Amino acid sequence: MMNALPRRGRRAFTLIELLVVIAIIAILIGLLLPAVQKIREAANRMKCSNQLKQIGLAVHNYNDTNGVLPPLRTQYTVTGSPTFNYGGWWHFSLLPYIEQDAVYQAGLNYCITNATTNSYSAPVSTGTIQNINMKGFGCPSDSTLSNGCPYTNSGWAGTSYSPNASLFGNMWTSNNNRVSSFTVGTIPDGTSNTVGAAEQMAGCDSTNSGAPAISAGYARLWTVTWDDQSWNPEIALSTGDSTWNLPPQFGLSPGMKKCDRARPQALHATINVLIMDGSVRGVSSGVSQTTWLGAILPNDGAVLGSDW
Repeated sequence: MMNALPRRGRRAFTLIELLVVIAIIAILIGLLLPAVQKIREAANRMKCSNQLKQIGLAVHNYNDTNGVLPPLRTQYTVTGSPTFNYGGWWHFSLLPYIEQDAVYQAGLNYCITNATTNSYSAPVSTGTIQNINMKGFGCPSDSTLSNGCPYTNSGWAGTSYSPNASLFGNMWTSNNNRVSSFTVGTIPDGTSNTVGAAEQMAGCDSTNSGAPAISAGYARLWTVTWDDQSWNPEIALSTGDSTWNLPPQFGLSPGMKKCDRARPQALHATINVLIMDGSVRGVSSGVSQTTWLGAILPNDGAVLGSDW
C-alpha cells in the first residue's frame, strides 16, 4: 500500500502582499466615497426640488380657493364674537394646503382663545408651533438646520425656502398685512417668467471676522408673525437691504462671514428656484444681475437673458 503524499502547508500572505491589498482597498474606498457623496447630494437636491414643487402646488391651491395669492404676512384684526387677532408668515398660510391643517388650526384656535396674533405660541404634540420641525420646509442639504431649527437661533423653527417679497408682499393694507396685488392669472410678466420662491440658508451668519457669533447671526423662521428682516424668510424685499436685487450666493457654508440676509443662497451646485407656473428649475452661478432682477420682479416687463 502506497503512502499518501504529505499535505503541503498553506502559504501565508507575506507582509508586502498584505500591504498591497490594503493599498488597493484604500484606493477603492477613495474612489467610492466621492461617488457616494455625489449620489447622496443628487438625492438631496431632488428631494429639495420636490419640496419646492409641493410648495408651488400649495400656492396655486391657495390662489384657487381664495382668489388671491397667499400673503407674505398676515396681522389680521377680525371682528366677531369674540373679537380676536391672528397672524402668521407666508408659510403659515400654506399649511392647510400641504396637509398640515391640524397645525394651522392649532395656531388659529390659540389666537382666538387668547386674543393674540402670536400663532407660533400654539401648543402642538412636540411643544409649540414655534419649534415644530416641519420637514417640508427644510432642504436636506441645508447644514445650518438641526432638528428643524437654524444654528443661529436654535429655539425657533427655520426654513430653507423663502418667498419672493416683490410678488407676495408688494402691497400694505390698513390692518398691517403685507399682501400681493396680483393673482396667479394676473402676474404681468407671466407665471413662467416670475420667481415665486428660492433656497436660502436657514441660518445666516453675516459677521465679518472670527468664529461664528450666534448673537450676530440671522435666521429664516417660518413661524414668525412680526415684520423684521432679521428673522423673516424672504427674498427680493425692495424696501430692505440695498443688496436685495443681487443674484444668489453660491458656495457658502455655515460659519462663513459673507452670508447676505437679503439674497438667496444656493444649497447645491445650482440653486433651486420655484417658478410661478409651478415648475422648479436650477439657476447657475453664471446668472447676471440683470436677468435675476427681471425674474424676481413680477411687473418690470423684462425679457430674461440667455443665462436664465
